[in-house]
Amino acid sequence: MSTEGGADAGGRKFRELKSALLADITEGGYEAGALLPPQRDLAAKYKVSRDTVQRVLGVLAGEGWIDSSRGRGAVVLRTPTVRSGGRGSSATRRVALGPLIAAAFTAPHVTLDAFTLTSEVLYTHLRAQEELIRAHEIRPPTTITVRMMVPSEDQPPPFPFVRGAPDDDRPQKHLRGIREYHTDGLVRLLEGLGRDIDGLTVTVDLKRVPLVPYSKLYILNEAEVVTGPYVPSERPITLDGGTTLDVVDVMGFDSPLTHSVKDGDPESQDSLTVSSWRQWFDSTWRLLAT
Repeated sequence: MSTEGGADAGGRKFRELKSALLADITEGGYEAGALLPPQRDLAAKYKVSRDTVQRVLGVLAGEGWIDSSRGRGAVVLRTPTVRSGGRGSSATRRVALGPLIAAAFTAPHVTLDAFTLTSEVLYTHLRAQEELIRAHEIRPPTTITVRMMVPSEDQPPPFPFVRGAPDDDRPQKHLRGIREYHTDGLVRLLEGLGRDIDGLTVTVDLKRVPLVPYSKLYILNEAEVVTGPYVPSERPITLDGGTTLDVVDVMGFDSPLTHSVKDGDPESQDSLTVSSWRQWFDSTWRLLAT
């Protein structure tokens, strides 16, 4: 999941632009084969330099999301989907994480439990809701309660690593930097929202566990579960300072997700799935989290 450039790759603006473009791609804003806007338009829309846009597009191309061949613009190559049997249909159909989180934010009391490797994807989608609330484009809920678990610092994950160089700790340091950026940013973002929006109470609790997630987990409003395995692949990453390494890594935005919704039948497969994951999260939170 170490998918962000460091300070020399554009810093905060680099990270925010990359997250925004990945969210657009993964949420269906651009279908496979579609062209991204020209670089000058992206620079103007996101208030970044053309150099930052070029760096972000280069990383997205290296990760296989786009083809940015000279002269034809940036073409989207793939878009992941969520497999969902919920909301009135047992057939697999395409839904996306962003709209699921947006729908959860229409409730007066929003709850979100999450177990992730870096919280990069979660940060991106909650930031979108925060911006809409601040812009008065959606009504703020009365309460937002977030419990988030991430691996403890003394529990190194198996990814990323340089094949054949097990003692090279640069990819792991890169991963820890990404986790710190997004988890700390998410806490600040939501706590700031609670301070600034009248009538909104926000509770954010971040805990570290001696576990490494092999599948991300989101529980929305105690009634919906979204899970997805972290799938390893070989790809380049850009470290702070601009050095590029070929590593074996996992990507959060590319996880194939499964969506389950609790329904009126407590014995249905979806209801049992939601209940099981809620029990797992509550037990882990109570017994293992620090």
